[in-house]
Amino acid sequence: MFGKLWFLCFLGFLLLDGSSSVKDGKFGCSSDDPKTVLNIGVIADNSSRVGREQIIAIQMAVKDYIFTSCYKMELLLVDSPQNSAQATATSLDLISNKEVKAMFGTLTMEEVSLIFELNKTSMNVPIISLSLSSLVPPPWPPNQLLPPTFIQMSNDITHEMQCITSTIGNFHWRRVSVIYEQKNGFSTNMAILNLLSNSLEDVYAKIENHLPFSLLDPEPLIEQKLMNLSTNSNRVFVLVQSSTELATLLFKKAKKLNMMANGYVWIVGGEIANLVDSLYSSTFTNLQGVIGCKVYFEENENSFKEFRTKFRRNYMSNFPEDEGQGDPSIYALRAYDAYWAIATVLDELKGNPNGMIEQWPKKVLRSKIEGLSGIVSFKNCILSTLPTFQIINVIGRSYKQIAFWSPKFGFFEGNNTSSRNATMDLSTSVIWPGNAKTIPKGWEFSYGDKALKIGVPTTAAFKEFVRVNYNHTDGPHISGFSIAVFQAVATNLPYFLPYNFIPFDGPYDDLLKKVYTKDFDGAVGDFGIFADRLKYVDFSEPYLDNAAVMIVKEKPLKWTKLWLFMKAFTAKMWVIMLSMHVFVSSSIWLIERKHNDALKGVGNMLWFSVSVIFYVHREPVKNGLARMVLGPWLFAILIITASFTASLSSMMTLSRSQPWFLDIETLRLKNATVGCNKNSVMVRFLSQVLLLPPEKIKQIPSVDLFPHALEKGEIQAAFFSGPHAKVFLAKHCKYYTQATIFKLVGMGFAFPKGSPLTVDISASIAELIERREMPDLESTLLSTFNCSLNDNDPDGSGLGPEPFAGLFLIAGAIAFGALLFTAARLILMKLGWIKQQPATSKAQSPI
Repeated sequence: MFGKLWFLCFLGFLLLDGSSSVKDGKFGCSSDDPKTVLNIGVIADNSSRVGREQIIAIQMAVKDYIFTSCYKMELLLVDSPQNSAQATATSLDLISNKEVKAMFGTLTMEEVSLIFELNKTSMNVPIISLSLSSLVPPPWPPNQLLPPTFIQMSNDITHEMQCITSTIGNFHWRRVSVIYEQKNGFSTNMAILNLLSNSLEDVYAKIENHLPFSLLDPEPLIEQKLMNLSTNSNRVFVLVQSSTELATLLFKKAKKLNMMANGYVWIVGGEIANLVDSLYSSTFTNLQGVIGCKVYFEENENSFKEFRTKFRRNYMSNFPEDEGQGDPSIYALRAYDAYWAIATVLDELKGNPNGMIEQWPKKVLRSKIEGLSGIVSFKNCILSTLPTFQIINVIGRSYKQIAFWSPKFGFFEGNNTSSRNATMDLSTSVIWPGNAKTIPKGWEFSYGDKALKIGVPTTAAFKEFVRVNYNHTDGPHISGFSIAVFQAVATNLPYFLPYNFIPFDGPYDDLLKKVYTKDFDGAVGDFGIFADRLKYVDFSEPYLDNAAVMIVKEKPLKWTKLWLFMKAFTAKMWVIMLSMHVFVSSSIWLIERKHNDALKGVGNMLWFSVSVIFYVHREPVKNGLARMVLGPWLFAILIITASFTASLSSMMTLSRSQPWFLDIETLRLKNATVGCNKNSVMVRFLSQVLLLPPEKIKQIPSVDLFPHALEKGEIQAAFFSGPHAKVFLAKHCKYYTQATIFKLVGMGFAFPKGSPLTVDISASIAELIERREMPDLESTLLSTFNCSLNDNDPDGSGLGPEPFAGLFLIAGAIAFGALLFTAARLILMKLGWIKQQPATSKAQSPI
């Protein structure tokens, strides 16, 4: 009893001591203790959807978070429309006159920098920017003076630009028009455009034009700007920065101008896509087919469902005019999480608020909480967790999710990064403007009656590819393999493409520069695609595979003809022929050996096999069955021998020799001079890739001069592209040979950088190749020459067993049947079923 009483007294002492500690601020704060009130400034635009959501979310956070320390936050809400000067003035007033200890607002980096310049004491006030995307993460530019307490509850906007770019690249569009709202200053808009432009270079696209809009613009001016955009050939529009109010007006006008019809593409950034849940139903009629990049957050968690229910109730109560549109967006979630992040840190400090102000922002930046928007942690003053975007497509009165995208994994399905696919095809899931299901090509041919100017080089070394003939009364006549391919490809396009071939007298590189400067709309030539050229122009899909081929003069060597006779037949033919001969000879020996003294013994059998080949066998074949086996085989030997003689004779009349130089290293060691077409891609390939000295590279103006240069020793090797080498060897197959091949990119047609024609021409080439309708080089060119490429290939010229398959089959079947008959007869004799005939000098035929 005494022990229990002592325990209760000790427990009471602990409780009394604990309550005293709480009052002292060590463990908590009692309800009777006075609270230290901290003023928190909230700057928001009460007229915008984003501002309203942030106000409601922060008010809910204040109610939901219960401090254990002796602090109390008092919100000072200030309505500040989206005006940079007014936002700056309001912030200075809160810091100087209201002595706020922290401040929330959609403040830009420029605005915070100006606040810091005008009031140095602001460096002690944590400023939490609630902008969705940070334009420039630290380190800050030299001209930006920012306080160390500036915290951005946002991700780097580069990720959003990359998401938009990846979507554009997935559909292979090459040119876009960018629309943005003029509200954050010229430098901010230019920075966003630069980020998007740099990102588009990764998918070989570019910004063709950009245009600012403003809510202050009269509606007729907005219509006029949109009409100016619609007159261009480009049909891909990207709305990167815009309020919902301006976006609603823009899409309303776009639909009125028939810019939401089939063939158009509209992509919206986060400012619109993240608020799509809160749009009015009537607005969706103007957004049909729009694609957007929406920041993803988990909506199935119980915490979010509870928050959404409370948020709807509070939002509808405060803003009844938006009734039915009260779902929270990522803006609301991050405002709520931002308050919890700083309140949690403040609660842990439990000290003099004036003494802990310097620690507060630093602790926030080192903190990590699990919020409604995801994991909230910071790196370089911005959110460290990489965002995930939903690619959404507006359909009907809502939208559907077609894919996910993240900076780390690219595209993936079902919010599961294990299903990531960099080449994921989004086209099957999208309904485009005008209720179209086929991918818009992104541009509209708008040349009218004006035909495209396609440059054609008159200095082509191989006239078989491009030939310009001026001996025509109606102007220059342009022909050749490359010309025929371009005509076939243009005819295969799904629309009419007017064009004229314009002769160009000059090097290929000069022609490409003309294409780059748009003096020509395109170029057709026998040039190959080289890395340097890709800087200036776009090439279509290759219509011919390409390689750098080294051609050298043959050097006759006697030892190479030592085993030339073996090449008359292929190895397979030799094996089959010898096997058949041994089999047939063995069959005859097995049949004859009991009755023919001349064929007894293995030695006699081997000699008989050799002598049969030359028809000089003197051993008589007495058995009728053996004669039946030997007859077809002698006929087969006759045919095979005649074929061998013809093949060997043909090979010996041609030059079978080895090249003087087998590889590029030998050329370097011998300090040899090489030749190539003048002003061709091979000049740079030899000097920049193969690293041959420029003085050892001789440019030869005509292909007809190469044989003379090789014969006279002016050059020791000639370098051509793969298709050119085929033509050269077809003309001169008896004296020159192919030594080495270096793989290159194929031959294609050139167009200005970013030209939408590149994609359509490439698709047409691929389609013709797949349908086997592409003009064939060998059939159109090489068949006109006396030589054949096969004649220049000694390894592939031997006769195979295919022409003699019937002879082998007949002779083998008869020999096998005779062998089975003989074996069966021997077995029956052993069993005594038939009597064995006595051996005589003259065997009786069993037949």
